[in-house]
Amino acid sequence: MITSSRWQHILAVARRARTLAEKLRPNDGMFAEDMFLLGMLHDFGYEFAEDPGDHPAIGAEILKRQGYRYWKEVADHGNVNVTEATDALFVLSCADMTTGPHGESFTMQERIDNMAERYGRDSRHHKKAIIAAEKLQADPRYQSFKGVINTSV
Repeated sequence: MITSSRWQHILAVARRARTLAEKLRPNDGMFAEDMFLLGMLHDFGYEFAEDPGDHPAIGAEILKRQGYRYWKEVADHGNVNVTEATDALFVLSCADMTTGPHGESFTMQERIDNMAERYGRDSRHHKKAIIAAEKLQADPRYQSFKGVINTSV
């Protein structure tokens, strides 16, 4: 089920994804619009998931049936085993990792710390957040986001 705080997170991720897309591809307004929509859709699988961990796959399957272009990015968001991220997945992942559970603007370190507080330092959520942040920050595209998100964490 999508809670009111989840909606706040979703909208904030969508707005941040649009902003990051504008930085990554400054002359591609359609990409920025697409990334806003991707941000709006990335967590809607929570509405149908009995196990919250299944929300990416459930949302992606619904979007795939509808012919949505970025269904795979929805499926792969939060998956630290993806070896090569498309620009869309990269933007979504950075937006998601810098947005708190209630739509707050977080650094990646703050998001990691929040995961530790919510789920515990030994939880898979916390461990995955650490790996995700390391991978995102190591990607050369991350430097495009200076001035938009705190890239020093």
